[in-house]
Amino acid sequence: MERLCPKTLILFLFLFPSFNSALGQTISKFIPEKIDSSQKYLFYLHGGVVQEQGVNAVSQYYGAYEYLKILDTLNRQGYNIISEARPKGTVEVEYADKISMQIDTLLNSGVHPENIIVVGASLGAYITIETANKLKNRKIKYVIIGLCSEYAIDYYLMYKNELCGNFLSIYERTDEKGSCEKILSNRLCKSGYKEIALNMGIGHAFLFRPYNEWVLPLVEWINGKE
Repeated sequence: MERLCPKTLILFLFLFPSFNSALGQTISKFIPEKIDSSQKYLFYLHGGVVQEQGVNAVSQYYGAYEYLKILDTLNRQGYNIISEARPKGTVEVEYADKISMQIDTLLNSGVHPENIIVVGASLGAYITIETANKLKNRKIKYVIIGLCSEYAIDYYLMYKNELCGNFLSIYERTDEKGSCEKILSNRLCKSGYKEIALNMGIGHAFLFRPYNEWVLPLVEWINGKE
């Protein structure tokens, strides 16, 4: 069999969800038909530019959004990745319903909520918050990356006492989307909350690529080693 170059292999993994990685985990648009309750399942919800332009999206301000590389990087950490390029015009609340139903299926199949992770970047982080608000499960892990503009904070303040889950917020100090402390620090329905401020000096572009600065602390937090 001809050896695939890394770029082709990533695309192959994305287009053919039944293909297993070397570690036995998959990259798929959907949860697997046969669910292994001992595995970790990570939903990655990308930023808005991918929703507008597709998997090869390029922002005039921040450059290429390396969506497939991000999926591959997270997959190599030992997680089953569920992700798709959302159609243009996707409504955040409606898409959160879709994610919530998939998570319910995992939970009903015996997957521990601690082994379910939803990672949302920018626009994807809005969907992540909506998903948490729907599921009301304190043990599911949610990672919020580059969300909290003044608008987002004002909007989600009405949810702050209702949001359930174990939350990690990651933001870049030079990005206008900053700390989520105001909406995530209330512990009424949360099993945990941590926030990481990066100092990369590249603004919102920090989430466009799988930089170690955000990937490594994210993985440590998921695996309980932070």
